[in-house]
Parts: sequence; C-alpha cells; structure tokens
Amino acid sequence: MNYYILILEEKVKSFSLVGYGEKCAVSLMLKGYSNPLETLSEGDKIIGYIAGTVKAFCYLFGVGFDHDKQQIYLEKTFETKTGAKLAAVPSELKDLINAREQTESFINIMGEQYRQILSLMMNMVSSWGNAAIEKSEEGEIDEAKRLQGGTNTLLYGVPGSGKSWTIEHEYCHEDSVVERLVFHSDYTNADFIGQILPVVDAEKQVTYEFTPGPFTAILRDAYRHPLREHILIIEEVNRGNAPAIFGEVFQLLDRMVEPKTVEGIAYAAGTSEYGITHKYMAEKIYGDPAHKVRIPSNLSIVGTMNTSDQNVFTLDTAFQRRWRMRLVENNFDHVRPSLANARILDTEVTWQKFCETINGIIVANKAKMASAEDKRLGVYFIHESDVIFDQSAVPSEGYDLLLTEYNSLLRNEAAGDMPEDKKQRLAMIREALKHNRMFSEKVIKYLWDDAFKFNPEALFDTDHMESLEQVIRSFVYAKGRERFKIFKPAVRTSLYPDTQA
Repeated sequence: MNYYILILEEKVKSFSLVGYGEKCAVSLMLKGYSNPLETLSEGDKIIGYIAGTVKAFCYLFGVGFDHDKQQIYLEKTFETKTGAKLAAVPSELKDLINAREQTESFINIMGEQYRQILSLMMNMVSSWGNAAIEKSEEGEIDEAKRLQGGTNTLLYGVPGSGKSWTIEHEYCHEDSVVERLVFHSDYTNADFIGQILPVVDAEKQVTYEFTPGPFTAILRDAYRHPLREHILIIEEVNRGNAPAIFGEVFQLLDRMVEPKTVEGIAYAAGTSEYGITHKYMAEKIYGDPAHKVRIPSNLSIVGTMNTSDQNVFTLDTAFQRRWRMRLVENNFDHVRPSLANARILDTEVTWQKFCETINGIIVANKAKMASAEDKRLGVYFIHESDVIFDQSAVPSEGYDLLLTEYNSLLRNEAAGDMPEDKKQRLAMIREALKHNRMFSEKVIKYLWDDAFKFNPEALFDTDHMESLEQVIRSFVYAKGRERFKIFKPAVRTSLYPDTQA
C-alpha cells in the first residue's frame, strides 16, 4: 500500500459534490505526470490537499479498480469542511509540500506521515460544526460516532407570529444543511418519499427507476455525512394530509432518547427507534435494498402550522405525539423596532398599538368566536412597506378629499378631455392608491372576512357600513384619524386615548 498527497487548486471544489462512499472515475490533468494513474494501485490511500491561500488537508480517498471497466477510481471516505492546516504538520513534511506543490500534483509520502495528517484531520471533526464524513474499516459508518440529538419539532401559532423566523434563528446554524418544502392538499407520499418514473437513456430506451423525493434525498445525505447537521423544514404541515404523506415512514418519527444498541449496532440518541423495510429507499440511501431504513440522529425535522387556518387537514394525536410541540408566542418582545413602531399611513397609530388593541378585542370576543385566540393578528402579519404612506394621495389644492379629485379626473378621462398635466396627476393617484390600499386589503379585509366574520359589530361601525366594500372605501379615501371611523367609537377611543372619538 502506498500513500499520496493529491494537490488541488483552491478553486477546485468538485470533490465536495461527491458523497460518502461514492466513486468517481479519475481523469485529471495533473502536473508532473504523463499518466499519474499508472503509479496508483488498488488499496492505496490519498489525502486531498487544497493549495493556494487555504493550505489545508480536506479529503481522504481510497483507490479502487473497476475490473469490468478496467478503470481506476477514487472513493471519498472522509471530508472536513475547514481542513487540517499545513502549518500543523512537521516541518520536514511542510517543506516537502511547499517545494513540490507548484510542479507536481501527486506527492508520495511515508505511512507515518499519512497517519500524522490523518490524526490532525480527525481532531478537526471533534465538534459537530466541522462537517465530515467517515467510514469504518468494515465499510459501514460508525453510528455511535454520529452527531446526535435529532428531533421532530412542530411550531404552531397564529399566522404571522414568526414561526419561520424562529426556525431560521433558533434551529438552523451556519453549517446546517437545510432543505425546505411546503405541504399542500395535492402533495402525496410519492412526492415526499419518491416514486418510480420512466427514464430515457442516450439510446432512447425507456427504463423505470425510483426517483427519490426530498425526504429520501436528505435522509441519504444525512446518513453519508454523520458529523454534519441536516434539517428538513416542512412549512404548513397541516395544509396537506400529513399522516398520508409520511405513510409508512410515519413509524420513523419515534426517536431514541438515549444511545441504544440494536442487532449489534450502536446508535446515537436521536436515531429512529424502529427501522422499516423499504427496498427503494434503502437502495438509494445505503446501496442495499435489504437494509432497514432509519432517520439518522444528525437529521432533524422542523414543521410549522397555522392554528387558525380553515379548510386544512387536522393532525391526529398519534401523529402529534411524535413531535415536540412548541407554541410561538405572538407578542412584540423581539420584533424589530422598525416594524413595531411603523405608523399606519397618516393615522399616527403604530402597528404595535393597532395590533395589540385589535387582538385584545378578539380575545375578549371569545364567547362569540370559535378559537378566538387563533384569530389574532400575528405580529409579523404585515411588513413595514405595507404601511408607508404615499404622499401623492394627498388631494391637490382646491380639493378637500382625494376621492373628489379622483372622480373628477376619471370623468375627464372618460370624456376624452385630459390635458397632459391631468394625465400625469391621475397616474400618480392610481399608483399611490395601489400602495395605500395594501394595509386595508391585507389587515382590514382579514378582520371583516375572518376574525369578525360572524359578528362584525364587535369591531366595526356597522350602523354606517354594511359591507366590506364600504369599509375599504371609507378607509382608503379618508385621511389621518378619519380612516379609523370604520371602527365603532370604543375602538377609536382605544387607538386614540387623547380623544373621545
């Protein structure tokens, strides 16, 4: 057995695309060799070294030989993300690499030098943050050394409470491998796990192969990279029939709470308690259709669900008990000030003041509203840009109300009597109204159509407004505090404590 260092240019990242245990035929243009592969033999060991400013040992390869194709290949057996630095090796080896990296691509080294570098690389993966892949002498990943702690977590709360924000800031880390998907009513088990699809080869012959879905794909990647954290994010879990979408892999959601040995294999905490038989998944993940499928301990699943949404699927108790449920609180404690203090158009009322006032009324209205708490406005229900007032909607001189000016311009347009200045002014008003309507079309509409659908009189001034059209029109074409005359007097007093509206 011989040992080599393969010098790779800093810009070459191709080997990071090769998964654990995957083989890649070698056809490299290497400096200093007419045919470097003639020097390699099956069983040789190679360390991949990134030259340039990186100067780090990042890969381990085994050399194999495909007897059918009569071809040498490399099999990646280990990878560190940051690598073991050249500065840490003995000076003799460091001088050898520095002297020859500009002229050669393969450097033959001694077994002891190989073991020194290997030891440095192994030390670099002592923490979960440095991604690596590793294979034992028996050809299998050592499950006991896998990053542990994988969980299933389901975040729930009102729409706009910050569930996705919480995932990004509390569950995902800088080195996490993250995949995100969304469940919906037409999403199926075949979409999620995978399905057999026709494949046309170069000779236009049709074959049928199992094409993995996102769950199988990330499970495969997590299995092959045991020291890298993987996270599958499922948005809107209850918008699809989740138990049916998971199907037989539903059983995998039971996790080991502590390390456990099963059939002679030691598993880390967070691995699936039970394995299932699925030959197509097993073939893609392990290369062995008879292998029991398990969620590895370095793969977490994080889902979100809106508790107030109607016309969605319910999650039964058997499904929910396999998840860590977490309510995302709907308050302004950690909301950015630019949003909390954003003034709604020209009303002087901030989004926080409006949101807290209306949510208080919603909760107090629980006797006449099913699941009143779930109907509250989420603190992230809007964005700052939704409430910025476009000053072009202020009526021009000679007009008391924007609506009066707007109707006058519309009559001129219909009559074909439009000087250029009036055309421009009409265009300005139209653009301003499209923007200034955003808040009412998003928030006021939700309050009328959903939160107060069965008793709008609890919030709105229904003595003067009987339809959503009247409410939106009154809000959009009023100005300042007058916009909130769509609400009953007690609500306006809550928004403006300094006046008896």
